[in-house]
Parts: sequence; C-alpha cells; structure tokens
Amino acid sequence: MSPAPANPSRPKIASSLLKYPIQNYQPFKGVYILLRVSSLLVLVPFWGIYFSLPSNRGRRSWKVSECIVMHLVKWIMPLNAECGIAPASVSKVRELREGDLNETHFVWINPAKEERIRGMARDGRVKGAKVPGYVWPKGAKLDDLGDEDVVGLFIHGGGYMMGNGTETFPRHSSNRSKMKRILSLEYRLCGDSPHPAQLLDALAAYAHLVETLNIDPKRIVLLGACAGGNLVMMLARYLYKEKVLPMPGGLMLFSPVLDMGIDFEITQGTAKPRPNTDIDWLATSHLANVRLLGQDHKEPEILFGPYFSSNRTPPGSYTAYPPTFVSIGDAESLREENEQLVELLRGDGVDVTFDVQKDAVHDFISMDAIPSDQARESAVQSACSWVDRLG
Repeated sequence: MSPAPANPSRPKIASSLLKYPIQNYQPFKGVYILLRVSSLLVLVPFWGIYFSLPSNRGRRSWKVSECIVMHLVKWIMPLNAECGIAPASVSKVRELREGDLNETHFVWINPAKEERIRGMARDGRVKGAKVPGYVWPKGAKLDDLGDEDVVGLFIHGGGYMMGNGTETFPRHSSNRSKMKRILSLEYRLCGDSPHPAQLLDALAAYAHLVETLNIDPKRIVLLGACAGGNLVMMLARYLYKEKVLPMPGGLMLFSPVLDMGIDFEITQGTAKPRPNTDIDWLATSHLANVRLLGQDHKEPEILFGPYFSSNRTPPGSYTAYPPTFVSIGDAESLREENEQLVELLRGDGVDVTFDVQKDAVHDFISMDAIPSDQARESAVQSACSWVDRLG
C-alpha cells in the first residue's frame, strides 16, 4: 500500500482553477455538448475494432462490449463537470408517485434540529431543507425489525453532480443478509445547493432514523457508493467530531471517492495521475469539486482536510470508529486512496474488511454493463458476510 499523503499544511489552490471553463456558458455549452456527443458516431465503431484485439483491452478478461461501454461513459462524463449538466437527477421538492417506484416507497425527511448543526455543517449560504427518501422494500416500515436485523442508510454516487437515490442502491447485497431495511437518501446535488447542503441532508436522514424512528444507532449501517462513500465518511467525521448523535454501527463503502484534493494537485503538476486512469471508466476533474463548494467559497483548501479527503488524516483520526467494509476493484483509479484509508483505519485499531475484486473497475457493484459479473457476485457475498457478522 502507498502511504497516505502527508499534509501538515494544506496546499494552495491556484485561483485560475476555481473558474468555470468557457463551455459552461451558452452558446459554447451547446456547441461543445453537440460536438462531443456526435463524435461518438466515429468513436464507437473505432472502439469496436480496436478492442477486438485482446491485447488492447485493459484486462484480457474484459469483453469487447464492456470496453466500449466504459470508454463511452468516460467520453461523456466530462460534460458533467465542464458544462454543469446533471443526468439522472430528480426533483428534491416534488413527491414521486407510487407508480413511478417499483421496489421502494417515498418518504419526506425533515431537516435536522438546529442544535445538531455545528462546525462544518453551519454555513450562512446554505440551510437545511426537507428532502426525499426512499424506503426499501416497498411498503415496509424502517423500524419494523427482527431482533438481529440492521437498517442501511444508503447515499448514492455521481460525483455530487448527478444521479439519484430512487432505486439505485445495492439491494442485491441486502436481501441476502440481515440488512432487511434501507433508507435511500435523495440529497441535494451541487447544482441544487453547494456544500454543506449534502452534509445537512445526510445528517437529516440519519437523525430521521435515530430520533424520529428511535432506531438504535448500533443497528444502522451507513452505505455509500462513489461520491456517496465520500459523503458517508463526511457524515461519520461530523458525528465523531461534533458528537451531536451517536456513531452508527458500521460503515460500508463501495468504490468511494476519498481524495477531493488530488485533482487540483494533478492539474497543477504537483501530483502524479491516479493509477489505472488509462483503463478505468471514471473521469475525475477538479471542476466537480469547485462546483461542490461553489465559486464563492472563501476557503477551497478545505478539500484537502479530513471532511473531504479522509485518506489524508493524521494517525489517531479514526480511533473508536465502527467496523468498516470497503469494496473496490483492483483496476479502478481510486485504488490507491482506498488503500491509504484502510491503512489509516487499521492503524487506529478499526475492524476493517477490505474487499478487492480482480479485474473490476470503479463502481462495478452498481453498473451491470462493466466488468464483471463474477466480481459483483463475489463482492455481494463478502458484503453480506460482513453485515451478518455485525453486532
């Protein structure tokens, strides 16, 4: 494992990196999107020919179709950060009809109590808001639990820019374990409100379980995928530091984004690119993190701090943290920062299960069109076993 980056003082972010590019504004935005999408008419056939040779695939076990899908997603993904679009997002102020949901039902989550909001969660620009949540399975009560059952609070991924929490959670790793209930949070994306809106919404969902439904925190597992994993670690750090509510019984992270500062360092030439960036479909950008904070944030360097970059914390930062499950692919670009977090957790005596799946890429657990079915099944089995050992 690579040692966690030492940051006794936070690096300075160049002011030029805090500005949105020209393609964020019309008419350049429309032209840029059109050119990038239309170029796929040439790129997709080319990729089909190129990846027909096994030696051109990132891993020989990957299928041609999987390689094409990964490169297609990677080609389109920069539009989110550069142009500010938010695909697959849903309204945070409108209740979904029951007919729109197959496996879940809708609930409103009220803002956390004012006395729960301190420190990092307090910001004059952003206030708590009522946000949607989705309960799995449909028609179930979150607090209707068996003696050993646990509840999952799931936070979806999407780089804080896109996606939704409707039915995107890894329920296949829940219906085979004692995690019989899941509350999936529809938090505000950065296009809705900048930080700390996302932390406030996650805190509200946790308070909904602990205070509104009176569920024992030891029976709650925080689950997060991709940026949702980052928000899980942010919420856990907030609970640990501010002590406004007890810590949960466990943390479960699937391909979490952990280092929110490294993309600035890469762009400024002070850090090497993440490993596996040439074969993974994930395309990260410092612009996504600028959008998260908002251009008017007075201290963007907080992205290097423990709330945003949990792999950069000093020893002793995770003492008394709950059992933690981390699942990644060995071919994903976030592997190194996840290894750093696991090393820090273990160094502080945390019970950590580190699940690394061969030839799997970023967020393989959620996307069936990328490698591989075998990795997904293996990760699900590991996750279920971990859940069943809790308590």
